[in-house]
Amino acid sequence: MPTSALRRSLDAALLDFAWSEWAQMGVLASAPRRSPWAEDPEALIVFTLEVARDDPRLFDELLDWLLRNEPLVSVRRLRSFAVGPEDRRLVEGSLAWVDAHRPRARLRGRRPRQEVELVPLFTESGFPMREPDPSFLSAGFVRPPVEPSRKSQAPDLRAPVNFAFRLRQVLGLGVRAEVVRLLLTSAAPSMSTADLGAGAGYARRNVLDAVGALQEGGVVSAVRGAGGQRFAIDRVAWAGLLGVGEEELPEARAWPQLLGALVRVRRWLTDVESEELSDYIRASRAGDLLEEIAAPLSIAGLALANSAGAEAAWSDLERTVASAVTALGVPGGSARRQRGRRAPARRSDGAVERLAR
Repeated sequence: MPTSALRRSLDAALLDFAWSEWAQMGVLASAPRRSPWAEDPEALIVFTLEVARDDPRLFDELLDWLLRNEPLVSVRRLRSFAVGPEDRRLVEGSLAWVDAHRPRARLRGRRPRQEVELVPLFTESGFPMREPDPSFLSAGFVRPPVEPSRKSQAPDLRAPVNFAFRLRQVLGLGVRAEVVRLLLTSAAPSMSTADLGAGAGYARRNVLDAVGALQEGGVVSAVRGAGGQRFAIDRVAWAGLLGVGEEELPEARAWPQLLGALVRVRRWLTDVESEELSDYIRASRAGDLLEEIAAPLSIAGLALANSAGAEAAWSDLERTVASAVTALGVPGGSARRQRGRRAPARRSDGAVERLAR
């Protein structure tokens, strides 16, 4: 598959996924499905800020959602998952926008410590613009000013995808809610400190303090495992507290690792597409990329396609991307609808099916 074709298919699949998730979380759009998993809000926000650069409507609806639901969002986790400079600038520009439209907002952006080169925020050009939006300009992005649409709603706390928000309403906005979410949704009967740290979005010390406090409170227990101490939670008791059956607790996904790896691939494809490379050089660079994303995908439960020989690295990358996209559960259709009208974004046109071939 040519580089441009792989990127178009990947972008379409990622946008379909983002629209579907946000439609279930309060953005004004129709959701064609009900996700069985608990989403990680901050990991999804960082992911969407990147992929929605191809879909300005999604980007602006996310800003509106942030403005409406900022009490449910952890600034600390947002910054924890914004691992690269571009992610950090996207997050800070968005936080600055929320701050500008909501006096005394908790979500406040930081100005870059040094001057950054100004770049267009969106991949499409030609937007009418008398002057750029000052919040995003401070983060190094040029885009037209945007006003809140005021269409977003609060998340439906009964939906599995919004399980994190429900726990935050019960336990507060902090590390304890994340530890309980991970323990309740994990397919494993217990989790190590490293497992909890990978998904909690907080420092190891914070996770240990939270687990210790939950143990003292009698809601988390320590068990011995082959690799050392692990932690478990009484799912039946918690399900009863939340008014659901144990089998109704949502599934887990390693969202920070899975979504972060897909964003890394997306940016890599954009860079490679802009260069004229021989098949050999392209395959060699694909092999380097696969090494970079191997660890996070492994945490997400996905194994890399691994053929013999460097020349096969491009095919391995195609199969790995297809596997990662399939893990998102993206259907062939699209969630990009509002009151029966399709938004001006790229259509999927069977993106997942093409990637899997």
